[in-house]
Amino acid sequence: MKSPIFVVSVLILGCLVYARPGFAAVVDAPLRADHARVAEVSIWQSNFQERERFQTFDASRLSGGNLASGDIDGDGKPEIIIGSGIGVSPLVRVYDTNGKLIKSFLAYAQSFHGGVRVAVADLDGDGKAEIITAPGPGMEPLIRKFHGDGTFEIPNGSLAYAKNFQGGVHIVAADLDGDGKAEIITTPGPGGGPHVRIFNGQFENQNKDFFAFANDMRDGIMPAVLRTPEGPVIAIAIESWSEPIVKIFQRQGNGYVPKNEFLAFDRNWRSGVSIAAVDLNADGFDEIAAHGNGGSTAELRFLDRSGAVLGKYLVQDPNYRGGLSVAQIDADGDGRMEIATVANAPVVSGPLYEEKSVYVNISQQRLYAYEHGRLVNTFLVSTGISKYPTPVVTTTVQNKTPVKRYTWNYGPGNPDNYDLPNVQWNMNIYGYIYIHGTYWHHNFGHPMSHGCVNLRTSDADWIYHWADIGTPVRTFYHPPAQNEQPEGTTLARQ
Repeated sequence: MKSPIFVVSVLILGCLVYARPGFAAVVDAPLRADHARVAEVSIWQSNFQERERFQTFDASRLSGGNLASGDIDGDGKPEIIIGSGIGVSPLVRVYDTNGKLIKSFLAYAQSFHGGVRVAVADLDGDGKAEIITAPGPGMEPLIRKFHGDGTFEIPNGSLAYAKNFQGGVHIVAADLDGDGKAEIITTPGPGGGPHVRIFNGQFENQNKDFFAFANDMRDGIMPAVLRTPEGPVIAIAIESWSEPIVKIFQRQGNGYVPKNEFLAFDRNWRSGVSIAAVDLNADGFDEIAAHGNGGSTAELRFLDRSGAVLGKYLVQDPNYRGGLSVAQIDADGDGRMEIATVANAPVVSGPLYEEKSVYVNISQQRLYAYEHGRLVNTFLVSTGISKYPTPVVTTTVQNKTPVKRYTWNYGPGNPDNYDLPNVQWNMNIYGYIYIHGTYWHHNFGHPMSHGCVNLRTSDADWIYHWADIGTPVRTFYHPPAQNEQPEGTTLARQ
């Protein structure tokens, strides 16, 4: 059913980021209300004044999904493919353009909850597109391929990067050399270097790898393949934290070289950039759809291949601050591409202006550690009981003490008296308030302390060695806005 929608053109600023090598991926943490949306697919007409929409995953799943489209059964009509978002089983679902479910299957072990990225292309030249999958954060970088009915050949899959990299993989697929068979292009998520790899349909590397940015950049990169009059080019965007740069690479000899680059958003933007290829004017060549990855409104903007802005549209409700997934599809068979969008859990879920930060949500009894705006760790805590509440403060790590004795006497025989020697991993954040390890109880997730923030000793060890003197710390009952800039803070740049 078509629903008329008034679409507001907007211009916004934001910021973004995720995790370094060695950090466990965090995929089961609670989502902020402004990051959580159902995986409802919208298919927009080119004027963005009306859309068709349908629900994919269960409405209780609020982490969105990842979109692709293609003709997987060879009937000349495209299907819509969606991979699950984070925090749920790694499902892939196939729908027709009317929203009818055709197929559903697991791409990885059911216990994996890092999300499934999808691409669709004809890898073997048989006229039927395959579904290629890549994992989000939290498992080895195993890319796989499936027939449209969910079946596959054994063995199925290959490692796109080193086995111990768990920052997630992004994928697109397109015929780069004109032989009628698509290649698979992969890029790493945050924590991996800006390493673009190209494989054939048998997962054989084509020896055309390149680094899109400085080798030591670790903020993740996003790929797209654009059809141009000169042939296919590869566009690469920075996924988080750094300036919102998009680079275009063209084929030269047996490799790829930079052609041009531009900013997709204002230079101060720190929400990262995701990109997709879209043919806006039905000329057979692609423009670029670009959007942020968290911490900003869901503005979808269209750029030509030189970076000129062609249009800007708000494709989720104005309160949404999560990510998006975008694909083009000729849904009505008129030869013009419609734009499919769906919400997606953000890469950038923390503060946009701080290199590192520690948030303690007293209502949730949970600590969040952010680096470059990306969540790198979270765990349950015990804050102060009602009689001795943990204060709500915006502060910093004042000092650090490996082992400390805590003692307090409220008077002879007072049951609140305590004497706790040999407490490990102590970080002073405000007055007598510390974040520290705990050995005298295991009731984390419930208030237990006299104002300090109690952690499991192993969690205290981690945060003690990760945080620095001066790292910002906030304690609160309701989380502050992501783009709230603490007084005296300047925008970090790389």
